Amino acid sequence: MIKTTAWKFRTAVLAAAVTTLAFAAYARAEGGLTLEERVQRLERRAEVPPAANCCPTDLQQRLDALEAAIKKPPFGFTINGMLVASYLYDLNDPKDHDNVVGLRAFDKDHNTFSFDLFQLQISRAPGDNGVGFTTKLNFGKTAERMASDWDGDGTIGNVPEENNDVELEEGYITYNFPGLPDFQIKGGKFVTLLGAEVIESPLNPNISRSLAFGFAIPFTHTGLLTSYTFSPQFKAILGVVNGWDNVIDSNDGKSVTGSLAFTPVDQFSMSLNGIYGAEEPHRGDSKRGVIDFIATIKPVDNLAFILNYDYGNETDIVPGTEQWQAFSGIVTYDIPDALQVPIGFALRGEYFDDSNGVRLGNTGYQNDWEVTATFKVVLAEGLMARAEYRYDNAKHPTFLRNVGGLQDQQQTVAAELSYVF
Repeated sequence: MIKTTAWKFRTAVLAAAVTTLAFAAYARAEGGLTLEERVQRLERRAEVPPAANCCPTDLQQRLDALEAAIKKPPFGFTINGMLVASYLYDLNDPKDHDNVVGLRAFDKDHNTFSFDLFQLQISRAPGDNGVGFTTKLNFGKTAERMASDWDGDGTIGNVPEENNDVELEEGYITYNFPGLPDFQIKGGKFVTLLGAEVIESPLNPNISRSLAFGFAIPFTHTGLLTSYTFSPQFKAILGVVNGWDNVIDSNDGKSVTGSLAFTPVDQFSMSLNGIYGAEEPHRGDSKRGVIDFIATIKPVDNLAFILNYDYGNETDIVPGTEQWQAFSGIVTYDIPDALQVPIGFALRGEYFDDSNGVRLGNTGYQNDWEVTATFKVVLAEGLMARAEYRYDNAKHPTFLRNVGGLQDQQQTVAAELSYVF
């Protein structure tokens, strides 16, 4: 009985060993390699030089190199983009006026969910030959409302008959001269040098854009820029463009634009930007100019103050020479560890003086101001939800209301969900 039991035990052990060896052979045939062998195979595929004299301590470095090689875009291309959707409600409830929210650049649609933006950006940094490029294509309501004049007839995308929900925001080539890596030429279509805010809402502190961004300055230009980085603290840009928001020029004049940026320390930066030239369609005698000043102060971590001032004028237009100016201040504060997810706050105050409605499009002397408060939650990497309250006030009745006529106040609430990749 004991011999039988021992024989059965030895048989079971032998069967288990045979099964284990067979499984190991099958696993190896199917790619079941050791960790070292798997790393070596991936290094060959990713064309990463294997580490010499491998030992367990350098495995993490090899894995980091592999991860970087896998993430490296093909042909040196980088692909980025974003998706943005929002909801806006105007407490004036202008439902009898095509649901239009007054004095807004992009967020104009009352009481509706809106697909604002899908953006796809493909770019390549200057390589060994010094050549790089960037293309940025927009789809959605934002694309429609920041569109340019593509045929030189003097009308742009915010004119109803030319509305189009696809727009090339940027498409330009860059070139860095050999031996002069700090000197660059940029040619094509690009965003303006002016303004503290940008076209893409998730990249701004607030959901809505300021009056200054929407009405005091241009959005994009087509032309040529040259830039030189004198030091990490100082950079200068100078260029010639067709004008404001046009691809084909609508007159026989060109505009000069430039920027001086100064960052003495990480906690403070400032820039002086400007543009001057002929902007009226089919007229080269009228001249429009804007001076734009931006300062950013970061006294402590996660707290920032952004100040922006614009002064502009235009000659030889009805009823003569007109001018406008705008001042805005933005305070942002982020709390990285609050509520186990990053949250943040932004508060903007602004004043816009447009003497005869030449920029805001309203008759009579306009003294408009607004206050905007925005709250954000970062739900995941690249995914952000925001809520906003905004109050606008004008010296004269400007804003539509549901019972007809106009009033001098406007209150809106908005929500936005965005994903940046």
